[in-house]
Amino acid sequence: MQTQEVAIKPQLKVILKSDAEVLDEVVVTALGISREKKALGYAVQEVGATELTKGGQLNVGSALSGKMAGVQITQSGGAVGSSQRIVVRGNSSFGENQPLIVVDGVPIINDQATSNARGNDVGTNNNGGVLDLGSGMNDINPDDIESISVLKGGSAAALYGMRAGNGVILITTKSGRKNDKGVSVSYNMDFTVDRVYNLPRLQNKYGQGANGSEYIYNRDGKGSYSSYSDYVLNESFNYVDGTGNGVNDNDDESWGPRLDIGLMIPQFNSPIVNGVRQATPWVSNPNNIKDFFETGTSQNHNLSVTSVKENSTVRASLGYRNQIGTIPNTDMRKITGQMNATYNVNKYIDFDIAMNYTNTNSGNLIATGYTASNPLQSILQWFGRQVDMKVLKEKYNELDENGNRYNWNQSFHVNPYYNVYNNPNKYDRNRFFGKSSVFVKPFSFLKIEGRLGYDMYSSTLNSQILYDTEHTNGWFRDIRETQKELNADVVAYYNDQFGKLSVNGLVGANYRDLNFSQSSQGAGSEGLTVPGLYTMSNVKGSPYTNMDHSHIRSNSVYGNLSLGWDSQIYADVSMRNDWSSTIKEDFFYPAFSLSWIPTETFKSLQSDVMNYLKFRGSWAKIGNATDAYMIGKYYYTDDYTINGTSQFYKPTTAPYEELRPEKILTYELGVEASFLKNRLRVDLTYYNKETSDQIMTIEVPRSTGYSWSLINAGKVQNKGIELQITADIIKNLGGFSWTARFNWAKDKSKIQELSEGLDTYTINNNWGVYNYAKVGESWGTLYGASFKYDDNGNVIIGDNGLPVLAANQKIGNVTPKWIGGFQNEFTYKNLSLGFLLDFRKGGDFFSVTQMFGAQTGILDFTAAGNIRETGVIVGKDVLKDKKCVLADGSENNITVSAQDYYQSYYSNKQMAVCDGSFLKLREIHLTYTFPKSLLSKTKFIQSANVSFIANNVAILKLSKHNEAKIDPESSIASDNNGVGFESNSVPPTRSLGIKLGVTF
Repeated sequence: MQTQEVAIKPQLKVILKSDAEVLDEVVVTALGISREKKALGYAVQEVGATELTKGGQLNVGSALSGKMAGVQITQSGGAVGSSQRIVVRGNSSFGENQPLIVVDGVPIINDQATSNARGNDVGTNNNGGVLDLGSGMNDINPDDIESISVLKGGSAAALYGMRAGNGVILITTKSGRKNDKGVSVSYNMDFTVDRVYNLPRLQNKYGQGANGSEYIYNRDGKGSYSSYSDYVLNESFNYVDGTGNGVNDNDDESWGPRLDIGLMIPQFNSPIVNGVRQATPWVSNPNNIKDFFETGTSQNHNLSVTSVKENSTVRASLGYRNQIGTIPNTDMRKITGQMNATYNVNKYIDFDIAMNYTNTNSGNLIATGYTASNPLQSILQWFGRQVDMKVLKEKYNELDENGNRYNWNQSFHVNPYYNVYNNPNKYDRNRFFGKSSVFVKPFSFLKIEGRLGYDMYSSTLNSQILYDTEHTNGWFRDIRETQKELNADVVAYYNDQFGKLSVNGLVGANYRDLNFSQSSQGAGSEGLTVPGLYTMSNVKGSPYTNMDHSHIRSNSVYGNLSLGWDSQIYADVSMRNDWSSTIKEDFFYPAFSLSWIPTETFKSLQSDVMNYLKFRGSWAKIGNATDAYMIGKYYYTDDYTINGTSQFYKPTTAPYEELRPEKILTYELGVEASFLKNRLRVDLTYYNKETSDQIMTIEVPRSTGYSWSLINAGKVQNKGIELQITADIIKNLGGFSWTARFNWAKDKSKIQELSEGLDTYTINNNWGVYNYAKVGESWGTLYGASFKYDDNGNVIIGDNGLPVLAANQKIGNVTPKWIGGFQNEFTYKNLSLGFLLDFRKGGDFFSVTQMFGAQTGILDFTAAGNIRETGVIVGKDVLKDKKCVLADGSENNITVSAQDYYQSYYSNKQMAVCDGSFLKLREIHLTYTFPKSLLSKTKFIQSANVSFIANNVAILKLSKHNEAKIDPESSIASDNNGVGFESNSVPPTRSLGIKLGVTF
């Protein structure tokens, strides 16, 4: 048992805690049922409340990062409210790969809320921007969570049928059941200061313009101009009005004149005397990008009251979070309320209810991706390295001498400060979810539950543009969404013991009703009549209006039987049958599992070296559901009218009346063991998953009346290993303890087949790079233009001195080779120190930031050494790891300008594919827990602690094949469309602060 310190008081009650974590450990499983972990024939990993909240992470997804084997959590940038992508045991579907989220036994909506950024789409066929509105799981207050269990395999999740294909995350909220009798009040707060870090590495040698390097001057201009200074004023850069009337003054690249050598050049912020713009010092501004970002803050307050009586418990909480972003004028506020109550009416009837409410509000959310609404597009991909950001901030609301909005470039960009202050994305969302159950226990062995679960959100997004280069007359869009999900269950539970045989079973039925509606209105392509008045009556020309809805219903029956013999052998059988309005046929999902504990069968195996040994195995068939209206023929209304008359059209994708859910067949084998008096605990799992009947959209002859058709086809196999090790390295040695937890996972996928006659299927694409499912290769293979090689594997160089390109070449793969995490917790008396390392090997991504940053000459490697002075020979000065030859096979000896070479990055997609490997210091906490002997003197404080916390502390290592040093976890979006693609994401944010907890 663990040594505990308690305050002396009347009627003292002490609950001893076991030191052996494997002894009768209880975890939450499907349908919210608590079971002994030793009885399970499948892998389940659980994280408790303390481990979730001690680091002060902003949301549940971030709090889980790096802590669970085989669970990959990717943050989509450092913007406030951004979503996370969660994948359990690798990508296997061409559609959705994220797990089902279940709170207190009831599934909830976890849509990755996104919106197309100001008319620019993000998806499978374009290069635009996206507005990330956050994950549905962000609406759960981490301080209200008791535990989180992840059901990784099919047998663990099979009771959820066609919704279980990607695994299940079970969240159990705090109820007060574990508290002593009486009333207690708890207050928790944390406050952090947030700063961006890991900005792309930028050069500070050359400024805005074109052809300004010494190499190009010596090659093209030395004979025509008396000096380099004279040359650059006439050929490279000379600002007049920023629209092209000067010398390259509307160029938004940094291939211009050399900085910091005493040049005097007219610039956008130069004074005008007698109508003539004066020449001013041409100097670098090394921190101009860094200066754009501000110091953000995050504060979180949570107050809870718990009352425990003989026959009832009540816990109620109120939370408030306020986050000020690192991008100017971005913010997010959350107000949460939670109530969880249980009541024992008599020995036959119990009742419980859980309710959660969240309001999310933001005055401005930042768009990401390649869009004018993203201010980072104009400074992290296109920019002049001499631009003074402070002047842009001072004058963002002013006009220049020509009546244009003050900016460094008038042709393609708006002032980034003008963008964030005058073109906001306002967002408000109300969310309620909860459940209520009545339990009837007519016999000691039988319990019947009637459960009603409800989840609803309504949101309003109002995007406004006063002016940008794409909407010169202004623009707005008002989008309102509502989604409601009702789940009703009746479940009968059986639990009895017959000698050494334990029997547990359940049978149940579920009714699900899901409704979604959306309405949009706003300005069309002509914008607004009066700028800044965002009303429908002010729309110029035809307004934009659109309405959409969907409705899904399903009925299900399910059951489970668990048998155990003398705490040695356990067997489980479960089954579920689903009927859904989205498909014609019903589908049956069975699962089996078996576990054996040899150390219970053969007591002689137990010793001081080995204390516990368990073998387990399972098999299951589960599904991945379809969306509404995919099996019938429907007409749709167009967004615009012709002379006030609505237009209807037939979609270009043919429905498939016999459509089926994706089918997943999976099995796993595992072993659990503990050694050295349970101080070393190991859990090893091997799994095999086969996903078939993928829902695909394939091209069909136009003679069918359609361009595309839905089909069921394709087969993807995933194999993997998961390892968890927990070690109490030092245990209470003079009051000092050290516990380490290590997790590691490797998933390997393979596309075994697609549709007949098809060997390649596009999952998503961006800027000419395609994320393919290709037969014989793993999920997420990147294809695009790359080097052309000769028969000896040498890169062929053309007559222009640049690599010759070949189309549609394999250039990377988005799947990591392996992922893992390493936690350490050190405790000395009342002081504890913990940190988490999160690491990933592999997982390539195509960086639009690197592609354009190289093309525009702002990244540091475009001016490395003296390459802009002397030029480069490809294969010698750049691309040194490859042998480069001319068409005749001789070694390349053609010198080209650095500008010509790096501007070829736009065409050569291979050069913008980065290795996604990283090692991150994810979180640190240093906590002091006040002694109970001290607190007892206050008469009213039961416990108190104070912590220093740090989140997203540092990126300790990136691959050398990540030239721009982009954060590999940044992505365009958190669904399949964003996997493997990065574009102008907000850099990661480091948070440092304090955390306080007090219970009265």
